[in-house]
Amino acid sequence: MFKPLKGIKVVDITGVLAGPYSTYQLALLGADVIKIERIKGGDWTRTGGKDKELSKKFMGTSFLIQNSEKKSIQIDLKSKYGQKIALKLIENADVLVENLRPGKLKKIGLTWEKVSSVNNKIVFCSISAFGQDGPFSKRGAYDHIIQGMSGIMTTTGTKDSGPTKVGAAYIDYATGLNAAFAITAALYQVKLNKKPIKIDVSMMDTSMLLMANMVTEHLNSGWVPKPMGNEAQSGSPSSGMYKTKSSPILLAANTNDQFFSLCDALNTILPFDKNKWKSLQFRNDNKEKLRLEIQKIFSLKTAEFLEKLLNDFEVPSGKIRTIPEAVSEKQFISRKLWNKVYINDINKDFLVPSIGFKVNDRVVAPKKPPPTLGGDTKSILHTIGLDDNEIQSLRKKCIVK
Repeated sequence: MFKPLKGIKVVDITGVLAGPYSTYQLALLGADVIKIERIKGGDWTRTGGKDKELSKKFMGTSFLIQNSEKKSIQIDLKSKYGQKIALKLIENADVLVENLRPGKLKKIGLTWEKVSSVNNKIVFCSISAFGQDGPFSKRGAYDHIIQGMSGIMTTTGTKDSGPTKVGAAYIDYATGLNAAFAITAALYQVKLNKKPIKIDVSMMDTSMLLMANMVTEHLNSGWVPKPMGNEAQSGSPSSGMYKTKSSPILLAANTNDQFFSLCDALNTILPFDKNKWKSLQFRNDNKEKLRLEIQKIFSLKTAEFLEKLLNDFEVPSGKIRTIPEAVSEKQFISRKLWNKVYINDINKDFLVPSIGFKVNDRVVAPKKPPPTLGGDTKSILHTIGLDDNEIQSLRKKCIVK
């Protein structure tokens, strides 16, 4: 078993996607993650997702995706005693992860100054929309807002469509990965220096860095990206999307070697004059004519046929697939990225994502299901010295549930 973070204790005060996804990575690596949830309803995603029956049980699919291997405790962090409980948990933890809007930690007494004073070896990770400083720092945001504000939407659409967002919540999940990477690095630094570390992870920063090549080009040369639609970012005249007899296909013949291999592949269907297009400059100057010649041949065959043919000639290409098509491929199945966990509350197996890499040829997959809402409250409170009578008293006061 690959559990490099075994023995690491994480207090997780996060909700929705980016924060929980970061602590999910830590949990898959062996960390003991305690998820602090609100008294009323817990994590907002517990009632999200397409399966309404699961949502009614506070086990919505949006929650199940990134919360396996964790424990759940419900505390009212607005109450003074609830804050004392949280600090007691933090005192014995290695990591605190939070994604409250900047400024809200102060209201619940869990500032960096307070936390680092009770635990001088803590990794304190804050995840937010825009970071802990700057004029936008107090704002909240979601994935699609960051996509719009970062500029990425102006590159994904076309002249006709206008700005277009990426369909999935890429910024949320990339931010979660960014945070998990930062936390694991910080844990090593704390081990070396024996000092607490504060980490500031921003969705906006993550979004800008995902466009590092475009942003760097602009900052250094003034170049402004235009809507690219389905064109390859390389700008290669022999790359991009083409229609076929079936579904569209994407082609990436960027280098001279790849282009000449493309010519050889096309020649197996119809004669294609390789010498005419030998010069890269000529290809760039006559991009539309070249694309029309390629398109003419592609229109004669299916995407499935062309994908195999082109890859046999070592030309990168792939037909556009729906998600159902993509997950039915033998390639997807062989990687075993999604694995079943049995969830008692819904009395069935549920497929959840594993970590994004293999170790010694094996998948790092969850074994324990996502926690029921507040299901570990009592056992966690026992670990900080509270007995059953004290816990019952706190429940009557609506401080814990």
